[in-house]
Amino acid sequence: MNFPRCKTVEKSLPIFLKGENEGVLFIHGYTGSPHDFEYMAKEVNRAGFTVSVPRLPGHGTCGEDFLTTTARDWLRRAFDAYYDLKAICDRVYVVGLSMGGVIALILASQMNPPKLVTLAAATHVFDKRIVLTPILKLFTKKMPRENIEKYEDPDIEYLRKEYWSYNWPKQAAELYKLMKLARKSVSKITSDTLVVAAKNDNMVPMKAAEFIYNNIRSEKRKLLVFEKSGHVLSNDVEKEDVTRAVIEWLKGE
Repeated sequence: MNFPRCKTVEKSLPIFLKGENEGVLFIHGYTGSPHDFEYMAKEVNRAGFTVSVPRLPGHGTCGEDFLTTTARDWLRRAFDAYYDLKAICDRVYVVGLSMGGVIALILASQMNPPKLVTLAAATHVFDKRIVLTPILKLFTKKMPRENIEKYEDPDIEYLRKEYWSYNWPKQAAELYKLMKLARKSVSKITSDTLVVAAKNDNMVPMKAAEFIYNNIRSEKRKLLVFEKSGHVLSNDVEKEDVTRAVIEWLKGE
């Protein structure tokens, strides 16, 4: 078997921070990596929680590696990380961003964690082409897209070139599978759930947060909208406020 020639940059390494006997599993998004939760993970750990931020297969390495993975691989990694954390903590809570929010919903519907937080969970997306990806993937695996943004951090710039400078019809079709499964799973969730959305999100519409909030079975639930943030709420202009809200929810305050 030939493996792609990739590297894992430091910003993409999994994060594990030992705390007390309550654990928090963070699940990053599509084409993202653990660095999206770097700030929040440290603050949640400082609040006393044991923290795990796994790197989903094919993410944070290279585009060629990304193309070898599937929705099943991403789900499996999240479930494995949950089991690992549950082995050392009395209780495990789950926080997911974007596709990670979708995976968190699927996981919560089966594992019933006491508390769940979704950040811009992509049960729905603005880009309607997602429904065509099962067909588009038969013709092309990736397509260059204009991405003129540059990053001073060499690790982030590497990720931009490898992931964010392309559209990925093959992998988007895998994301679409997860989106559909998550929408079916929401009605089974009873975890105390904080649904967080961003007013300036250009990827996930507000109706995604409203769908989750209106369809979960949780008796305790809250919808929180941040006015200035974009899609990556955990690492945007209001990350301090978002993180504070997450910690308060996890602590039951």
